[in-house]
Amino acid sequence: MEHTQSSLSSRPINTTMSVLVCFLASLIALAAGQNCPSEGVEYYPDNSQCDRYSECREGVYSEHLCPDGLLFNDQITNGRYPCEYTTEVNCDGRTGQQPAQPTEYCPRQWGYYGSGDAAQCGFFHNCVNGQAFKINCPAGLAFSSLTYRCEWPDESVDCDSAAFLGFSCPAAGNDIQVLLRGFPQFRSPRDCREFFICVNESPRLQFCQLGLVFNEESYTCDEPENVRGCETYYTPEELALYREQREKIRLAQERRQEQLNELRQQLAERRRQQQ
Repeated sequence: MEHTQSSLSSRPINTTMSVLVCFLASLIALAAGQNCPSEGVEYYPDNSQCDRYSECREGVYSEHLCPDGLLFNDQITNGRYPCEYTTEVNCDGRTGQQPAQPTEYCPRQWGYYGSGDAAQCGFFHNCVNGQAFKINCPAGLAFSSLTYRCEWPDESVDCDSAAFLGFSCPAAGNDIQVLLRGFPQFRSPRDCREFFICVNESPRLQFCQLGLVFNEESYTCDEPENVRGCETYYTPEELALYREQREKIRLAQERRQEQLNELRQQLAERRRQQQ
């Protein structure tokens, strides 16, 4: 009985506190509303929470919470929607956020998220209202959670470039290659068209132009028949097509250069006539 009486006696106190909190919140909202500009739209950041903000719209005050994963950008002043991705918002001094609402592949309802595996960093998920859409980076690049872009693997905080690319740069590079090319170059063990350059001992995947393969003796992209083991990398039909395409590009570049030289000559002639 004593326990029951104690519980009953505490209820009025709790109810009174709740009413008091609601009353104070109403007073704050009322005061803020009285300070709202009568025209236009103004946004105000929360003191501690980065995804919460207040709004004054045509003299009417209201409080809002960004969708889970988006943050309030206090630099927006033109009335457009103020909730943006994390890379676009500075949360200094107000780092709190609402509890996450994760789904499969999405730590939060909105945002871009990598795989969480440093050896599987060539893709990310674009999470839209909790639904994940997988997006692959261009071959050889890795998703970076700091920039929301696909970067070189060694420039991504989420990636182990050697594990991801399946290639480790030798500790000591080729000094001649460095002088001639700027970086050491190495043939890929899995594909004749691929090769690696090593930047600060971290590999970056490169590709020869279609129709060519990497020659580890000359450190250049070369014709397949000149590289042992890669002679049949392309079918005869593919090789003929790629060579035809390269020839068309070469001829087009020659024509552009001839036209440029003619224009230069015409300009030089006009200047001589004006003297």
